[in-house]
Amino acid sequence: MKKAVKIILWSFGILVGLLVLSGAGFYISYKVATKNMAPAETMAVNDSVYSIKDSFVNTYIFKGKSSYLMVDAGFSKNTVRAEMKKLGISPDQITTILLTHTDSDHTGAIGLFSNPKIYMHKDEEQMINGQTAKVAPFKMHWQYGPYVLFNSNDTLTIDGLKIKIIHTPGHTPGSVCFVIGRDYLVTGDNLIVTDGKAGPFLDKFNMNTAQQLESLKVLPDLKSFKYILTAHYGITRN
Repeated sequence: MKKAVKIILWSFGILVGLLVLSGAGFYISYKVATKNMAPAETMAVNDSVYSIKDSFVNTYIFKGKSSYLMVDAGFSKNTVRAEMKKLGISPDQITTILLTHTDSDHTGAIGLFSNPKIYMHKDEEQMINGQTAKVAPFKMHWQYGPYVLFNSNDTLTIDGLKIKIIHTPGHTPGSVCFVIGRDYLVTGDNLIVTDGKAGPFLDKFNMNTAQQLESLKVLPDLKSFKYILTAHYGITRN
């Protein structure tokens, strides 16, 4: 009996040790990767589009006819609030949030805003309702109120802004890019643009990089946009 207990305790200890080592390895890898990211500074991109820098991630604000639309929300409510203040934009002026996907660095600051209308792709819902975990066994449970689901290749018109949805799964099942107007491609975590060259996002953060590579083939020619707005690697102007 004592031998059986010892075996169980040893097995449990080994399992805990492996989990700790795995967690430590992921944390170190995560810190190195995010440190090397290069988001744009908080600024007016032009007279109707603004970037917000929240640590290693960008969100983008578009000026509509009567209010503002935000693509992704950032991670920290305090940081996003402070950065928006620099631009003279109040959280109360944000009436719409479009999500490229639902990772916490893109959704964590949603609570800053007062009852925005939130949109995400229908295939992303599985990431917030406990059905699918990005990193097992940690499943996300949505806490930000009602949301609207859109489909692949839908076109939305919100406060005078025309938004085309391009479904680009791979980072998550419901990851999308947004074409806003004719000049802007907002990519989320779907690609990296550096030195004029575009490629997939970091494999360690993707759920399926091979799928992402296939997804990116459906994007229009990147040179057809005046601005490519990425989540972690800044803004490319063509």
